Amino acid sequence: MLNCCIERKLARENLQQLRYDTADERNDSSDDDEFSIAQKNRTRFKKPEKKQKFSLWNQPTGRQSKFNNLKLLKTGDPLYVPITQEPVIKTEDQLEEDADILLKLGSDAEASELRARIMSASLLSDMESFKAANPGSVVEDFIRWYSPRDWIEEEEVDEWEQKKGHLSPRMLIEENNIWVQMWKTAKPVPAKRQKRLFDDTREAEKVLQFLDLRTISQICELIIPILSHAAIYRLIEESQLVSAELSEAKVRINSILKHGERISRDVQFQPRRFEALIQEVTTLELLISQINSLQYKLNPSGSSNNTISDLVGNLVMGKEVEIENTSNSNVGSRIVSMFSDVQKVVNVQGDQQGDTGRNPLINTVFPPANEREFVMRVSAVKPASYSAKCPHF
Repeated sequence: MLNCCIERKLARENLQQLRYDTADERNDSSDDDEFSIAQKNRTRFKKPEKKQKFSLWNQPTGRQSKFNNLKLLKTGDPLYVPITQEPVIKTEDQLEEDADILLKLGSDAEASELRARIMSASLLSDMESFKAANPGSVVEDFIRWYSPRDWIEEEEVDEWEQKKGHLSPRMLIEENNIWVQMWKTAKPVPAKRQKRLFDDTREAEKVLQFLDLRTISQICELIIPILSHAAIYRLIEESQLVSAELSEAKVRINSILKHGERISRDVQFQPRRFEALIQEVTTLELLISQINSLQYKLNPSGSSNNTISDLVGNLVMGKEVEIENTSNSNVGSRIVSMFSDVQKVVNVQGDQQGDTGRNPLINTVFPPANEREFVMRVSAVKPASYSAKCPHF
């Protein structure tokens, strides 16, 4: 919410600055142009025409574009889409609070009317913007733009060569419904002169006051979902930069996304569920780090090599790989040099400890094997006791 408030305020200030700069450019150009000054003085003393459709205070303003070549029902002027205010931003907890307030109002007629007025603040703003952009319009014109489903067209054509129509049964349930009442009270005011539906300054102050009353542990609980989102976003970026194609990484990312979305919508904070998410992120992060490490060791130049990418992908998945031309290939020579560097360190440590003569394999390129495989060839009665005796491996 705080980020949204900052974005709204910056956008509003930039728009105001743009209007000021445009006004200054117009003033400068009019001051420099003598002809425009003469024209301005000439029109200033010109008598107004008798056949003026609208008075000066009722000129259309706040227009965005024409709406599907429709015309106003009473005047026949084109119907324009008005410039309206941005929708109100609410968090999930604010929506729950609003729902609780509306439920506490009761279920009688007065409560229903009050509930409708509370929920129709944005509707009134749009009506005022529509009236400012379309002087001489009626409520039917507004419904044709705002809720086209509630306007049922007919086959006949009116005097403006457009199809006639009537309101839907939903709009005709009450003769003086909330739409008609609000249309009568709405004034032709453009969006830029209306009271803001979303007061970013007041909402930002509420957020700061809310944070000021939180303890350190509560603030940490609020930050953990944001940090989890940032970690997932970083993982996706890193996975896209990896040259090796891993189907398992894509599956794990989709699982992490679903898990993060699910636990972030919990009403109460549950640390154990976030611990499980962190464990999934850690596992995938380790996998990506292993890929990057092997890519750097086996291909330090960073050039595109599909063979090395496939080899690295198989290695991190625990599969056995076969290196062509053994130590004569680029990959083989890199592996030999890596093991040689490790053995040099081992030799230095062995010399310092005086154990050089104890291990005959310490001077070889590769370190001593940690695992050995034994193949036993035996004759046994298997798999059952009545089986014939035969050789087995």
